[in-house]
Amino acid sequence: MISGAVALVIIFVILWVGLPLIGPALLAALWIGTGELARMFARRDVPLNLAFLRVGGLLVLIASTPQLQAYNPGVPWREVALGVSLLAAFIYELFAGANIPRLAFSMLSFLYLPWTLGYFLLLRYAPDAHLGIVTLSLPLVATFATDVGAYFVGRTFGRHKLAPTVSPNKTIEGFIGGLVSAFLALFLYTWLIQGAFPFGHGELLVFAALLSFAAQLGDLTESMLKRYCGVKDSGQFLPGHGGLLDRLDSLIFSVPLTYYLLVIFT
Repeated sequence: MISGAVALVIIFVILWVGLPLIGPALLAALWIGTGELARMFARRDVPLNLAFLRVGGLLVLIASTPQLQAYNPGVPWREVALGVSLLAAFIYELFAGANIPRLAFSMLSFLYLPWTLGYFLLLRYAPDAHLGIVTLSLPLVATFATDVGAYFVGRTFGRHKLAPTVSPNKTIEGFIGGLVSAFLALFLYTWLIQGAFPFGHGELLVFAALLSFAAQLGDLTESMLKRYCGVKDSGQFLPGHGGLLDRLDSLIFSVPLTYYLLVIFT
């Protein structure tokens, strides 16, 4: 829990400063995270196309910058970057042995990490550079509250397994505790920053539930990948606390979902 809180504080500071820090931080996350995925899948003798993941991921990050989003906004820059990257991955396999497992798992990995990292940039500048830190802080608060609530409620009252084949320690009671904690945390947080959050209390309940669900789904998804690969941690980014993906897993889904909700409802 302490390491998770420290990680979230560091992330919050980086995101507060904006592009001068978030750009290098996301590039580092792209490089380290794809390396962790490659080492994980290598344990199942499944190679990943790291050049595709990293160069394509760089294109996605560039396409997600506020400068490019503002330049000719009618162009779906991220989709263009995605299409070019996928096309390049197909062409590579045509000349490098047509390794279908490598292509399939590389595409899965691309959508799992490089594609979702771009949403940190999109959300940081939505609707603008000033309010973007408020909107981006919402999944951070909801995710941390979910992790804390699920941990303590699950440890105290947990009896019924949530996904025993993927994460035996997760319980339904912990899942519900995470939902409740996320709502309470967002209720308090949005009360402190009144006027910056464009939803009422009823909408906030739905918003919190969706973000908490996304955070726990992200956690379970990474657990599924680790179980498939036969590893306990994704890496050794933080000795004793696992890899970078172990720290980002809950945000990988909750940040994109926040952006979708913001675009759809505001």
